[in-house]
Amino acid sequence: MRWAILSASVAALGLAAGSAMIPALAASAPAAASPAAPVERDPAALLRTTSPPNPAPNRTYADPSAALMAADVDYLVREARREVAQGDHTPLWTTLVFTDDFASDRLAEARTDLENAPGGVRGGLGDMFEPFLLAAEGRVDQAVQRVDSGGDNLPAPLPAVEKGLVLEGAGRLQEAAANYATMISHLDLTPPPTSEPANMEELQRALGATRVTHAVYRAALVNHRLGRAAEARRLYGIVAQFAPRSADVEENLRRLDAGRQPLEAPLDLKSAAGRWMIFLSEYLTQSENLQQTLSQQDPAAGLTSSSGAALLQLGVLLAPDANDWRLFAAQELQDAGGLDGAERIINLMPATSVFAPDADIIRASIQVRRHNNAAANASADRAAAAAGSRWSIVAAAADIYRRTGRSNEAIASYTRALGMAQASNDRADILGYRAFAYRFAGNYAAATEDMRAAYALDQSVDTRLLYVSILMDDPQAWADGIQVARGLFAEQPDSVIRLNTLGYALIQHPEGLEEGYRLLWRGFNNGRTDYAVVDSLAWAYYLYGHFDEAKVLAERANALSVRDPNAELLDHLGDIYWRLHRQNDARDAWRRALDAQPDVPRTQSLQQKIAHGLTTPAPQTRPLPRVTLPEGPAQRQDL
Repeated sequence: MRWAILSASVAALGLAAGSAMIPALAASAPAAASPAAPVERDPAALLRTTSPPNPAPNRTYADPSAALMAADVDYLVREARREVAQGDHTPLWTTLVFTDDFASDRLAEARTDLENAPGGVRGGLGDMFEPFLLAAEGRVDQAVQRVDSGGDNLPAPLPAVEKGLVLEGAGRLQEAAANYATMISHLDLTPPPTSEPANMEELQRALGATRVTHAVYRAALVNHRLGRAAEARRLYGIVAQFAPRSADVEENLRRLDAGRQPLEAPLDLKSAAGRWMIFLSEYLTQSENLQQTLSQQDPAAGLTSSSGAALLQLGVLLAPDANDWRLFAAQELQDAGGLDGAERIINLMPATSVFAPDADIIRASIQVRRHNNAAANASADRAAAAAGSRWSIVAAAADIYRRTGRSNEAIASYTRALGMAQASNDRADILGYRAFAYRFAGNYAAATEDMRAAYALDQSVDTRLLYVSILMDDPQAWADGIQVARGLFAEQPDSVIRLNTLGYALIQHPEGLEEGYRLLWRGFNNGRTDYAVVDSLAWAYYLYGHFDEAKVLAERANALSVRDPNAELLDHLGDIYWRLHRQNDARDAWRRALDAQPDVPRTQSLQQKIAHGLTTPAPQTRPLPRVTLPEGPAQRQDL
């Protein structure tokens, strides 16, 4: 499947930011302790900011996850208070009530919340939150000791981060700096690989990269505040290696050079607790995603981790200047289909933030998904106008223009971005993006030219993956793409992405069909929950004329892509249905493919097929090549 190859190779143009040892916030077992008495209260202002406009006081959701999709934290807190008053002290409700009490300076009530939590104050929630409560009660030394007594079940650097945040929130910056220095001395500061990990060491670096990045950034900020310019500059440099082109790092380096304080306000204990929730959110979400992957669970619609999303949404409310994470929270909801919630979160971004242009890009993407191209382009225009020297914002705006059909403007914006970038790898990225825009518009020759130029500058895995995807559509360049795909495959023969890249490129031409089929079977055997390779194998079956087997796989791929409806996949499914004389189903699939906003050539093809059906001859049924793996499935349940 071509789109997955593109997705694997084109870096995100915006920001990209659990474990059984952390109590899942969605757990259902209530604590044995008696319920706390209901508290008469006015909702804290920080919670009201997330309520829907003109909220009805009796609004309801099917479950907490649905409220998180709407970013309606105010509703969740009110629901949590109702549940806790009835004796339900599950971690999610307790966390919400504790956060509300802590944010509103009701410290006695916050302590009662933890006492009634599963396991009491010494339970999992107490380990996560009591240090900040102790510090707010004026017992900072005891808070630091509490971190040491409760952090054993968290991986490095999280216990040190928690201690540092407590010290920052209490204003004890010298101690925070010393704590962070010790933390950093024990960290592996090697940036993670830019491609998929090749061994366990690289996998561990990739899994810990976000935590390391943000932990070192905290240390840089503290040293910056203390006037330790050399150390702050060194630490900002480490962060930049993990997260190139970070707007906040670049701005803080400018401020450091000018003798000014960081752009973020110093932490107080509330914002420190919010930052801690964000760290926990990232860890919990990653761990739950990893568990799903290892167990080969099929993806479901909505949030991948409701627990992580809850902590993240609470965290950005308690730490209102965590605007990089505000972007991430909005993107998370957008990817899950919660467009209203994503918009509600992103609209809290201050217009003066260095991330304001990024927020406009997310607003534009939300409007693209709503098929409101005029609003999308207006947001992209604002972002591009405010981009300053950030070529990545100009390129992100170009991608919005591409998606809304303004191909000429997209190409011009990529050209503008190319003129702003200096580093070879950055220029290669932009050339690749522009190649994709040319290909999207149907100009395959220009796409190939740009992609060859990108490859000349940079032979990273991402560039080579995109090279294969672009060149497979150009009859004059297909063989060159195959050669590069073979090189990628030879480096990591068990990589599902690389198997799919080579296999799908091969089956585009008759002479590559047999080899491509065998490779795709191997990829399918390694990645039965990867909708890209499942769809690619379905298409190989189709090209051999085995439509029943193709249907089983294509339906499976469609079910697996529930979070990311895909035009190419749905187009394939429609063609398969047509060959099976299911014309109504075929046209329905093609219409859904059109709704997924495909490229110009596919759009034209889909419109023709919806109007006239398939007019080309069906592939002839031929014997399938023998493979060493089991033969293809004939029924859905066999998958």
